Amino acid sequence: MGRRAALACALGLALLAAPTSAPASGSARVQAYLLAGAPDSLRDLRAHAGSISVLYPTFYDCALPGGGVTGRPDPAVTEYARSQRIAVMPRFNCQDGATVHAILTRPALRAATLARLAAIAGEEANAGLNLDLENDGAADRQALTSFVAALAGSLHALHKKLSVVVVGVGQDDPKRSTGFYDDRALVALADNVFVLAWGAHWEGSGPGPIAPLGAAIATATYLSSLPHHARFVLGAPMYGLDWPEGERGAAYQYPEVVALAHAEHARVRSDPASHELTFAYTAEGVPHRVWSMDGAAVAALLRIGRQHGLGVGLWRLGVEDQALWSSAQIAR
Repeated sequence: MGRRAALACALGLALLAAPTSAPASGSARVQAYLLAGAPDSLRDLRAHAGSISVLYPTFYDCALPGGGVTGRPDPAVTEYARSQRIAVMPRFNCQDGATVHAILTRPALRAATLARLAAIAGEEANAGLNLDLENDGAADRQALTSFVAALAGSLHALHKKLSVVVVGVGQDDPKRSTGFYDDRALVALADNVFVLAWGAHWEGSGPGPIAPLGAAIATATYLSSLPHHARFVLGAPMYGLDWPEGERGAAYQYPEVVALAHAEHARVRSDPASHELTFAYTAEGVPHRVWSMDGAAVAALLRIGRQHGLGVGLWRLGVEDQALWSSAQIAR
C-alpha cells in the first residue's frame, strides 16, 4: 500500500457514506472558485475541467481602506478555461464591511466601482462577473440591491452575466446581519446567486461542523420556495479547520488534514449528522479539535442542492478530497 493510500485508510474516509444517486437532469456540472496564484488550484482545474461549467477566478479585490478595484487577470487560467468551454466570470471580492458600505453609499466611489466592474466583465475573455460583497450590515440591504440592479443592467447591455454571492439562511430576516442580502430581489436581478451554505463554525468560533446538513437543507428549502429558484447555486466548502483550545482555528487543506491525523495517530470518525470528519489530538500540551469536509461531506451538500432544483458549486479548487470527483454528484 502506497503512502497516499495508507493515509487515506488512516483517516477512514467514510466514502461509503457518499450519496450515490445520479445528478438531477439538466446541467450536472458544477461551478467552482479558483484561487489566483495558487498552483494547486490551476492543477485542479486542469484535472477536472470536464466537470466544471463556470469558473470564478479570484482576480479582483477592493482596495483598503478607500475602496476601488485592484487586481489583474491571469491569462494562463483564462485561456485554459476558455479552451475547455468553461465560462469565466472573475470574482470581485470585498469582505471589509466598512469598505463595502463606502462602495455602496458614496456616490463617486459607487459610480467608479460600477464602471470598473462593467469594464472587467466586458472584456472578451469573460462571460461576466462574480460579485462577492460581505460583512456589511442589514441597514445597507437596499443599497446592495440597488447596486446589483445597476451592475446587472450594465452587464446585460453588454450581453454579459452577473453572479452575486450571498450567505445562506433558512429564512429571510431583514433585521439580522444576513438581512444585508435580499435573496428574492437579488435572484430576480442576477443570472445566478451563489449561496455560501457553510459557516456554522469558523476560525473565530468554537469547534464544530463547518457545513451542517440540517442548516443546508433549511437553506435549500427556503431558496427553492422563491421565484427564479433555479438561479440559486448551493455552494459547498472543501477545507478543514483545526481549533486549539481557547484560540482561533486555522484552515487546512484536505491533504493537510490527512497528514495531521496520520502524524498524531488520531482516531478519526465521520460525524453522522454532517458527514464531516472530526478528530482530537494534543500538541505541546494544548488540546485540538479538527473538523474537515471530505468527499462524502461535500457530495452530501451537492445532493441537497440538486434535490431542491438548485445549481451546485465549490469553494475552492485545490483544497479538496480528490475522491469527490468520483461521486455520482459530479458530472464526468
